[in-house]
Amino acid sequence: MEFIAFVIAAAVAYQALKGYRLSKERTLLYLHFSFVLIGAGLLVDGLSSIVVLLSQFHRGFVVLYALGYTINFIAQLIAYGLLVFAYLQQTRNISAQFAATAVVSALFFERNAFAELILIFLLVYITAHTAMNYSVSKATNSMLVFGAFASLTIAHFFFLMFILVPIFFPLAHIAQLLGFLLLLGMLLRVNQPS
Repeated sequence: MEFIAFVIAAAVAYQALKGYRLSKERTLLYLHFSFVLIGAGLLVDGLSSIVVLLSQFHRGFVVLYALGYTINFIAQLIAYGLLVFAYLQQTRNISAQFAATAVVSALFFERNAFAELILIFLLVYITAHTAMNYSVSKATNSMLVFGAFASLTIAHFFFLMFILVPIFFPLAHIAQLLGFLLLLGMLLRVNQPS
């Protein structure tokens, strides 16, 4: 699932860069860098998981799982922090300093509830802004962006619940893939020649 998500994240990053080159809209540039980071984190996490699986959970390799997760978490934290920063810049809100502090402040070395809560907090903020944008514009692209970030928020809620109930793990990956696909769909619509 992480490798599929990586491919979709790479496609989202590419389409966002293509859209930025056409429109020079800075939000698309932030989206590009965010999905480059997300894709890189997913790739590292997926590769480290495969190495651990192939080593049949040998003690010497199990630390790679924690390292892969840590890199993935930091990449997502910075990526979603960049998107929060982009929305704060659009609204010229002073709380950008808070967002920057939240992005820099945490380093986690294993899947835990606090790490997921930070990502959920950032995603809820982004989802709220995309919901307001959709309520004003009622455009299909705005709906796709809102749906994407709502799905990513749900995915991280499921990752949080996975700590208690294992069935939430595949549901989290499915919700994450859906979010990435919705963003990719929006970018493909935006980048279509008129």
